[in-house]
Amino acid sequence: MMKNTYIYLIIIIVVLGAVIFWMGQDKKTDDTNDALSLVTLTPTPLATPEPSAPAGTPTPRSIKSTPKPSPGIVVKEVNQYQSLVDWLDPLNRRITLDENCTSSVPSQVAYPNNTQIMIDNTLSAEPRVLEIGGQDYPVEAHGWILTVLSRSELPAQLKMFCGSMELGQLDLE
Repeated sequence: MMKNTYIYLIIIIVVLGAVIFWMGQDKKTDDTNDALSLVTLTPTPLATPEPSAPAGTPTPRSIKSTPKPSPGIVVKEVNQYQSLVDWLDPLNRRITLDENCTSSVPSQVAYPNNTQIMIDNTLSAEPRVLEIGGQDYPVEAHGWILTVLSRSELPAQLKMFCGSMELGQLDLE
């Protein structure tokens, strides 16, 4: 029964990834990094309609070089965030910072080396810099990032700090 659950979960993730990839290809140039780099996604403002000219007035033709954001981009980002939360949270690979950056969940956890985690600052209206094992991870207000934890010398005990507040320790095995 448990094996079937994992198979279904993998199929869902692959299909969801293909849909997100396919939707991201339309009219959009994308500056993607490899999976081992830091990823930051920020919400895009909703599009506002342009005022129309009064009836009977000729409308001048103009070419605008700035693309208009579309509500579809915001929906994709929210769906991507939620799908990542649904995937990483049960594995304890989502580190959630509280609104004051005085605690994190989880605060004590062990991971294998080269594990991808999410640092989630969506509860806070302030940008934060989380330090894990001496490396800084800047996270925007109401934002989140994906990163890979890796060390050449194992086992490694990585202390987590937000400013001067120690939040816990991550162990890499």
